[in-house]
Amino acid sequence: MAAKARIFAGLFLICIVLPSLASAFVDHLPEVGQVNEFDNNDVPIHVSTVTHFSEKQVKEALIRRAKAMHDLWANFRYNDKNAAPEEDAAPVTPTPVDPTPVPVDPVPVDPTPNPVPVNPVPVDPTPNPVPANNVPAGYPGATQGPPVAMGYGGAPITQNPSDQQTVPEQPGAAQNHPTPEEIKENRKHAGLQVGFSDYTCPNAEKIIKDGMTRAFGNDSSMAAPIPRLLFHDCFVNGCDASLFLDKTPSGARVEKLAPSNGATVRGFELIDEIKADLEAECPGIVSCSDLLVYLSRDAFVVSGVPYYDVPGGRRDGMESLEANVLGNLPLPDSTVDKMIDLFKKKGLNEEDLVVLIGAHSIGVAHCFSFRYRVDDPVKATMVDPRLAGVMKFTCTSPMSTLAFDTTTQYKMDSIYYKQLSGKRALLESDGLLNEDPRTKDFIQKFGDDEKGWFTKLGKAMNKLASIQVLTGDQGQIRKQCRFVN
Repeated sequence: MAAKARIFAGLFLICIVLPSLASAFVDHLPEVGQVNEFDNNDVPIHVSTVTHFSEKQVKEALIRRAKAMHDLWANFRYNDKNAAPEEDAAPVTPTPVDPTPVPVDPVPVDPTPNPVPVNPVPVDPTPNPVPANNVPAGYPGATQGPPVAMGYGGAPITQNPSDQQTVPEQPGAAQNHPTPEEIKENRKHAGLQVGFSDYTCPNAEKIIKDGMTRAFGNDSSMAAPIPRLLFHDCFVNGCDASLFLDKTPSGARVEKLAPSNGATVRGFELIDEIKADLEAECPGIVSCSDLLVYLSRDAFVVSGVPYYDVPGGRRDGMESLEANVLGNLPLPDSTVDKMIDLFKKKGLNEEDLVVLIGAHSIGVAHCFSFRYRVDDPVKATMVDPRLAGVMKFTCTSPMSTLAFDTTTQYKMDSIYYKQLSGKRALLESDGLLNEDPRTKDFIQKFGDDEKGWFTKLGKAMNKLASIQVLTGDQGQIRKQCRFVN
């Protein structure tokens, strides 16, 4: 069919198009006898022999040719209809398909989404980095970068996206931070922690500090009794403010009446005053035991010790018995063995013992606790003669007092440790620490390193204030420190 179409197109061009062009050209032939007027030297050409056709004759000839083309095309079509069909290809018999699916082994899938390759391809985190000299690569003066791998025709080879690349770490799910109300609820059942009452009583520690500052401003001797109250409270059945109780529901004699306490402990009026301020600010929030711990820290701070954080969350006990005091507090004549054993029962070690003895840098001792030393010939050898003379001169009665450190009586410093090394300790138990190899080195160390001792003191005080504490729903928070609710 394609060959027949080409034959038809050729015949159409010869029989129809060319005669039409010729007819149009005949109408524009020059007249007979026309002479070239541009060159008179030429011989004129006579066209009398040229045959002229009229327009009618040309049209009749065209009609005849058109009729001949029509008959030729009709003959072609007749032959196509009667011709046998061409056999392009043998018929294809379809292959029957088995409807039963063929089982395919599943491809194992790595359960880890987007696994990070072992050796990831390093990726420059800076998109389109600009050269240091601001000249793009390929231009004169550009900084020469690493060689680029070239492919066919000199084109650079780009990395296949399927190649191993470092998979960026997907951000984790947003964390749900507890609300202030949830923090308050959680802290009711939590252990000790710094800032325990920040939400329930934000001004609690400031109120306590201001109370200590006022008291110390009025009487510089008010700093020393507070840490001693804490020590005597915590070593007897834990830090539960049982030492403050004047009476209990049982009616038994309370701790503050024991011989180791009695007239030698003071500061209860200051406790009452600050507790009243706390109850006015936030009733039933701050316990008496927490109050004592914070106040002891502030007593040291006003005396020269750097500030240190104190955890809170203690609750108050509801029992206080004088009988519990015996055997739980060191005595002025206790041996080193007895003191170490007692401290270990409370979770403290030899170093803690020596660190806490440094609190004797401020305060006084009553004469009945040390005057006997100068009257005993053997024990008098352990006392510096000058200090022995002061003892005899000062102690006119058993209740007379003498400063532990007469040099800086109201200032916490390491001078007291130096005095222990020179046999100038008021208490026999303090002096024995300088004679025992288990504790002597600590005395020498803290005497030479006051800053190091201050650091140790804050930690030891927090250990002391964590002995057998009541937390959560244990005990209660007293409204008045002298009485249970």
